[in-house]
Amino acid sequence: MMTCRELAELLIDFVSGELAPEHQERVEQHLGLCPPCVVFVETYKITIRLTRQLPRVPLPPGLERRLREALAEMKRGNPEHER
Repeated sequence: MMTCRELAELLIDFVSGELAPEHQERVEQHLGLCPPCVVFVETYKITIRLTRQLPRVPLPPGLERRLREALAEMKRGNPEHER
């Protein structure tokens, strides 16, 4: 039986339809038995839908560069950026 925590870890792939079939079945079984997780998944879907409707605004100057630098540091394993 899948736990709520396991479902949460698979949520992105489940909602995007990219979950492996064996996990898909386990998630659906869990949702059939766990009303709080059903609410959690539906809330997640609503959040995605609403954020996609937000207007796109350009990033402040320099933010994109700083974000890319931070991601590059994380990929290199710099523990300072893992907080």
